[in-house]
Amino acid sequence: MRIICDFDGTAAQDDVGNLLFRAFADGRCHDIIRLWKAGEINSKECLQQECDIARVSREQLCEFVDVQKLDPRFPKFVQFCKSNNIEVEIASDGLDFYIERMLENHELGSAVKVKANHLIFSGDERLAAEFPYFEKGCGHCGNCKGYHVAEAKKKGHFVLYVGDGWSDRCGARAADFVLAKKKRELVTYCRENDIAHCEFGDFSDVIKITTKFLAEATF
Repeated sequence: MRIICDFDGTAAQDDVGNLLFRAFADGRCHDIIRLWKAGEINSKECLQQECDIARVSREQLCEFVDVQKLDPRFPKFVQFCKSNNIEVEIASDGLDFYIERMLENHELGSAVKVKANHLIFSGDERLAAEFPYFEKGCGHCGNCKGYHVAEAKKKGHFVLYVGDGWSDRCGARAADFVLAKKKRELVTYCRENDIAHCEFGDFSDVIKITTKFLAEATF
């Protein structure tokens, strides 16, 4: 079994990427996000435009990231997976810099693989992004989570996908089973598209659901 997990709003308590651009792009990212959700731009273009208008130094961004929080039960979940020989991978359409730093801050850097877009500090407090997985995905996501799920399934893994929002749709469609965070967009999407799923509140629920899969040997 492999568990592929979204980061913003899922493994992380809040949507760190959204908070980042709200903090360092003077609130101008709202129109960009609206265009993305309306399907007028893809998520790669969305992130590129957000980076273009943001102004933040590496030091400022480190300070910002260091006060962000993971789901309090996520570290216990990672330990649970390690004890049960379950691979855990973060697949995010956000930026690797804040994901990796937050994991390292919780001593999880070596325990969780991260597949995300790559942040570049380009001088004069400017940001840019690289998209190492874009050409391999659906063409609408900067980092298509469905691609990472499909790659895991090619290797014979039963894949549980854990997510919460709009950027998790491709991952949810490709997964064997979905854990969708309560009262978020992914729950509605799974219901409307008859995707096998159950809802969770936090990672204590994810541990319980995964334990049930292990006990029933449904994969």
